[in-house]
Amino acid sequence: MIGTRTFRRLAVVTVLLGLLLLATAAPAIPAQPEAGSVSTGAASVWNGHNCPADVPVSIAGLSDGLGGYETRIDWAAGRFSSNENDVVIDIGDYLTNGGTRSQAGDDNTPGLKAVGTDTVKFGAYSWGDGNPPGNMSDGQLATVSLLPTATCGAAALTVDETLLVDIVGTEIPLTAQNGSTVQVYSQYDTSGGGAFINSQDVLAVVDHLGPRPAGCTAGYQFDANADGGAFINSQDVLAVVDNLGPTGCQ
Repeated sequence: MIGTRTFRRLAVVTVLLGLLLLATAAPAIPAQPEAGSVSTGAASVWNGHNCPADVPVSIAGLSDGLGGYETRIDWAAGRFSSNENDVVIDIGDYLTNGGTRSQAGDDNTPGLKAVGTDTVKFGAYSWGDGNPPGNMSDGQLATVSLLPTATCGAAALTVDETLLVDIVGTEIPLTAQNGSTVQVYSQYDTSGGGAFINSQDVLAVVDHLGPRPAGCTAGYQFDANADGGAFINSQDVLAVVDNLGPTGCQ
C-alpha cells in the first residue's frame, strides 16, 4: 500500500516537473502592442475677426514608433467654413526625423489635405534612418485651424477614420478616437462670459486700452469693432456698449 502511494506521488511530481520545464523552455508569447488613441483638444474663438479656432490634435498610448498617420475631423453642420483656404493644417514637429518630414497640405503634398462639407481629412509621415525622435511619447500631432461662422456657442468636433502606421508601414492598432468642443464667442462677448453682452465685456475692453495685439494673437477679441487698428480705444468700448444684451448669434 505504501509503495503504491509513493509511486503515485512520484508520478505526479514527475508530470509537474515536466510541465514546468516545458513552460520554461517555450518562447514567451509577445504582448500585443498597445494601441494609440487620437483626440482633439478644446479651443475657443471670437467670430467677426476672421481669426480661426486653433484645435490641437494629439496622440497617446503608443508602444510602437509612429511613422505616419491619417485622420478625419468633422464638425457640427455649418459651424466652421468648408472652404479649403479656411482650413489650415500645421503638423508641427512630432514626426520630425533629422529635419526630414512631410507637411500635410503644403504645396508639395496637396493630397494630404482633403476638405469636404463640414469635414477635413489629413495626414503626415516621416522617413529616413531610425525612429523619429519622441514618436512613442504622448504629444501633439498637429494643429487644425478652423474659421468660425456667425453661429455662437459650443461646436462639437468628432474624430473618425484614423489610421496609424509604424516606420515600416505596419498598421498600429487604434483604441480610441475622441472628439472635443470648440467654444465660439460673439465678437462683443470680449470676456467670454456667455449668452449676454454686459458690463463685464465692457470692462474687459477698458482693461486692455492701448496697443492692440497683432493679428490673431492672444487678446485680439478686445478689438471689438474689428477695425484692425493699432490701438484698443473708445471706439471698441462703444462697440460693446452698443451691443449690450443677447449676443445676437444664431
